[in-house]
Amino acid sequence: MEEATQEVAILRLKLCVESVKSVADSEGEKTQEEISLRAVYGKEGTANAQWSKWTPFAQLTLTISNPQAFGKVHPGQFLFCDLTPTEKDSI
Repeated sequence: MEEATQEVAILRLKLCVESVKSVADSEGEKTQEEISLRAVYGKEGTANAQWSKWTPFAQLTLTISNPQAFGKVHPGQFLFCDLTPTEKDSI
């Protein structure tokens, strides 16, 4: 069995949730949430300063279809997104 190694994030982005939109099927049952996030600019010395100084714009859209994850993210909430290198087929 191959042993998993813990990789370290090379970049941490601070994002703000702009919107959470519910998507329903033809019967009105919620099937997905579309989450839109944008980058948060950080002043020198803040958690987001390293990234936002050189890349002040970012936008990320997620589609969640797991009903257990619905309602976990809210507009105006701040989240970190860690970018961690990995191999193509790693878990």
